[in-house]
Amino acid sequence: MGFDTDATELMLGLGAVLALVSLVRGWGPFLDADFTVADRRVAMQASIFLVPPAVVLFHELGHAAAVGIVGAQMIDFHYGLFEGSVTYTGATSAAQVWFVAIAGNLVSIGAGLGMIVAGVFGVRVRRSLRYLLLLGGLIEALFALIGYPVLSEAARFGDWISIYDFRATPALSWATLVVHVGAVALLWQWWRTSLRRTLFGITHGEESRLAELTTAIRDDPAALEPRVALANLFAGYGELKLASQTLDSAVTVASRAARLHLARARLNIHQSKWTQALLATQAGLATIDDAGGDYEVVQQLWANQGVALAQLGRWELALGAFGHVDEALLADPRVRYCRGLARIGAGDEAGGRADLSAVATGPTSELLRRWATARLAGRDPDPPDDSDRPAWARRGQSPPAPISGV
Repeated sequence: MGFDTDATELMLGLGAVLALVSLVRGWGPFLDADFTVADRRVAMQASIFLVPPAVVLFHELGHAAAVGIVGAQMIDFHYGLFEGSVTYTGATSAAQVWFVAIAGNLVSIGAGLGMIVAGVFGVRVRRSLRYLLLLGGLIEALFALIGYPVLSEAARFGDWISIYDFRATPALSWATLVVHVGAVALLWQWWRTSLRRTLFGITHGEESRLAELTTAIRDDPAALEPRVALANLFAGYGELKLASQTLDSAVTVASRAARLHLARARLNIHQSKWTQALLATQAGLATIDDAGGDYEVVQQLWANQGVALAQLGRWELALGAFGHVDEALLADPRVRYCRGLARIGAGDEAGGRADLSAVATGPTSELLRRWATARLAGRDPDPPDDSDRPAWARRGQSPPAPISGV
């Protein structure tokens, strides 16, 4: 229940002091209705450096209470903000040792889960405090359920050596392991199904819109529009994984919707997931009936398939996909850039250079123009000028070509 971490304690203590100063100095703005990036930073610092000392204190008090319950005598209580220990004597059985060891950890887990519940359901509480409760609770629950047990077993110290002493307490240890694994699985499922979205809503002030779209999906599971709108909401704030999960889940109820697969393809291309984008375009095109379907959607599916195939280096197949695209969409510089790469890769040097030259000299983004110019010279673009950035933040290569969004 305790270990020597003087250097670590000093660093964590300094972090706690700095976090406390930030919280006190920004207390007024932190509690107002406007939850800013600065407020989020303060909440994150408090979650990491101010919440754990309180939970550690209750953790050790849980051990101390368990010592009294089993009739043992506590001979030392140590509390060091981020670590502590309870030394006792008089436990008469291995089961009592197990009980004392697990008691403090149950308090830690309960504190973390309690904070999460308060953050989720405290809708009348300021967003900054809800964010602090939810983030701090997640950190505590994860450390109590995963971090501390792994650390304890790896370093052979602490509570979990006694909790998982399969020789001394086989039945209790195995029962604990089953419950432990189940608790971790349930927390992960809770995170995937709702907690992450709740944290998103609190962070960006989109809880009302999130609830509106979630209700619309629940009321009409087969409706495509609210699912795409929800994915767009996530993507608009850079939460691309949440957007992908939303669209992927929609496939189970709207697998024949070509527009859905187009949205999936575009999102995957934005994340440079070329194979997933290719599969999404293939799924979308497979839904098109003999009548041809929505012409605009079909065109965009073929264009995005060509983009994905070009990025995978499958030149001939890419050109085949581009062959289905009309001249209006081929004029899109992103499509023309990828077709230029495919033409050169397939041996049509003149055609490829013509496409890249059109991109380099035509109206497009500066970054795509630099990529087209560099490709004409047979190389990648030079890294951007980051002389105004600190050394650690300077980029060693150019950002990728902006080819998403077709």
